[in-house]
Amino acid sequence: MTVRRGGGDHSALVATGGTRDAGVVTGRSTGPVRGAPPEGPGSSVEAWAAGRRLFLDNLKVILIAAIIAVHAVLSYTDSMDLWPYDSVREVTLSPVTETTLLIVVGPFGFMMIPLMFLVAGLLTRPSLERRGVGAYISGRLLRLGVPFAVYVLLVGPSVSYALEHPLGESTGSYGEEFLGKPPQIQMGPLWFVGVLLIFSLAYAGGVAVRRTRPARHQVPTLRASHLLLLAAAVAPASFLVRLLFPIGGESLLSGLQLWEWPGCIAVFALGVTGFRDGWLGAVPDRLHRQCRTATLLAVAGLMVFMLGLGALGGVEDVAGGWNGPSLGFAAFESVLVVFGSVWLLGVVQRHLDRPLRWIGLVTSRSAYGAFIVQELVLIGLAVALRPVPLPAEVKLLVLASGGLAGSFALAWLLISHVPGVARIL
Repeated sequence: MTVRRGGGDHSALVATGGTRDAGVVTGRSTGPVRGAPPEGPGSSVEAWAAGRRLFLDNLKVILIAAIIAVHAVLSYTDSMDLWPYDSVREVTLSPVTETTLLIVVGPFGFMMIPLMFLVAGLLTRPSLERRGVGAYISGRLLRLGVPFAVYVLLVGPSVSYALEHPLGESTGSYGEEFLGKPPQIQMGPLWFVGVLLIFSLAYAGGVAVRRTRPARHQVPTLRASHLLLLAAAVAPASFLVRLLFPIGGESLLSGLQLWEWPGCIAVFALGVTGFRDGWLGAVPDRLHRQCRTATLLAVAGLMVFMLGLGALGGVEDVAGGWNGPSLGFAAFESVLVVFGSVWLLGVVQRHLDRPLRWIGLVTSRSAYGAFIVQELVLIGLAVALRPVPLPAEVKLLVLASGGLAGSFALAWLLISHVPGVARIL
């Protein structure tokens, strides 16, 4: 095992902006990493970047930018109730625009979150081995637990209350709406951070327990057949979970998006195992090609499946229930979750492991913070655009571009000017 020590802990991709302790880079193909940090004042960003893998930083920025753009789209869509502002939107995208975005972007949307969990799994094992169980847990609680708690206890309820007063129809006080009755916990985009914290602590606990037991037999090298078995297990598990927690359903814990957990658990575990096989350096060529084929077939099949359901009026059934559409959707989705995330990881490793002009150190350093503050920026900008008489498509372009720039800029201001924030973001 090759260990490179530098300045960045990539662990958890989006959910950790990098730490200043030593990073671990392990894999069959080491790829380019940033050089040693310069000395002297003003070098904190360079110090943060030293030893970090370029494809991971590039991937982090691209994924977070894509998530912010998707949330901008959800602000003006009529087909999904998944973003706070869509309940008070003043204009709606045309059906043609919505359909086009769904066809072009939709399939990759099924793979973005799984890819984040896959990379998180890849980076969890080396981080834990390097730091030890106690330090690893402390780090996760600081960098994941603190932002999650602040959002759940303060930001989420405040955003919801601000939208409902005076934009919405709520008439109760803040205490009556969010403190005086059992609330639906507001987690927003930070559901990923909360779920990753749960997975990370569970893995650390499992490692601590296993160290007191005899070592088990070696797991074989991962092949396409193993991924197929994993997808075959995810599909029925997702179907069964969605009987209780349908997609987009409302309950006390619906913010954790439990309907996605079977796939998220599967790819997180896949990442932990894939680290042993050198996936952090490069997904093997043959497996990469097989995953590409399986993903493209699943995308084509899902499109045909959804078009057929649309013609029959059964699209809403895919959200969950004891029916064929829900099971069929879970089957296609499981292939995209497992094979698609591995394929995209291989694509990034092969094409983005180099400096990119439009992704500088400040952008990379601000990415996790941009993920954390995106809701405040997007909703604030959307509210500011409300009185402007523009079509939804034009507002979407302004919101997406302004949301991206504003989220990364605000994150950098917090990191560079507020004491203590850099340790968390």
